[in-house]
Amino acid sequence: MKVILTVEAGNGELSYVDADGGTYEAAKAAAEALIPEGSKAIAIRTD
Repeated sequence: MKVILTVEAGNGELSYVDADGGTYEAAKAAAEALIPEGSKAIAIRTD
């Protein structure tokens, strides 16, 4: 399972992080760990 997060920085700039995991929960947790400090996830997609 792959989870892709759309991430918004404090200045409004958008970027993406993604991670794989054996389950949705594991993939989501791994992707959330990649979010830069001061940014937040605004959308979650799976692949």
